[in-house]
Amino acid sequence: MFRIGGLSISGSHSGVSSSYSDSAGGATRYGLHDNIGCRANTTKVSDFVGSKSNNAIPSLLANATHKGDVVTVANSMAVMAAMGQGHGKVVVSDLSDAHLAGVKSVIALAEKNHNQDGWLKDVKKEHGSSYASHLSLLISRNGDDLSFEQLQRRIRNQDIAFYHVDLASSSASEIEKDTPHGVSAVYASNIEMYLGGFLSKDGKSFSERQQSLDSFKENLTGMLKHDGILIHGNTMGPMELHSYHDAINNWQPAAT
Repeated sequence: MFRIGGLSISGSHSGVSSSYSDSAGGATRYGLHDNIGCRANTTKVSDFVGSKSNNAIPSLLANATHKGDVVTVANSMAVMAAMGQGHGKVVVSDLSDAHLAGVKSVIALAEKNHNQDGWLKDVKKEHGSSYASHLSLLISRNGDDLSFEQLQRRIRNQDIAFYHVDLASSSASEIEKDTPHGVSAVYASNIEMYLGGFLSKDGKSFSERQQSLDSFKENLTGMLKHDGILIHGNTMGPMELHSYHDAINNWQPAAT
């Protein structure tokens, strides 16, 4: 049902979801202001603890499937991308086995149901009412860009791949091999906050953290098509949306 690849590398990171606001500087920013959270300690599918559901990011990822493949961390945004109405494949990459397993479980439940309502009922049984409500809200807000039938098509055609890889290391090349024509969107969540030491120093020196961030940028921009987009977060608040060229020229992830 799924294609699973990549290397076994220890570590973890979490995803922050958010909603739209404008900012200066050429990057669209996504600020946190919704009140719907996902209780990470009680559900197998975990968004960032205390995170908020969002309006814009699901549609951005879903619409990107019309242009090509999408790479995303393992949280609800992966499910949203897999419901995109285009024909691009969805590659889910994460260092958290629990997050990968959670997304696989939610998607697998879609294979067992003939319609979206039945799927969401099974999600509620398996993952609890809090997460089911969280997922239902995301779908209702972005329904024009999502398709349960396309989710089922991707499952049948094995167009959802899971990778347990470090996006700041050479193992990211495994994803590039699976997306030879380039990626139309990358949702990297707040990985750089861990790599750079904002959320976890991880025993590394400043220079080692900066080297990881430099590799992270090189790997992600290397995947992107020239008309692709990158969504990432470098603070606890806003997410940023960059075009390919803006990411190349203006995204400067910095260690702390």
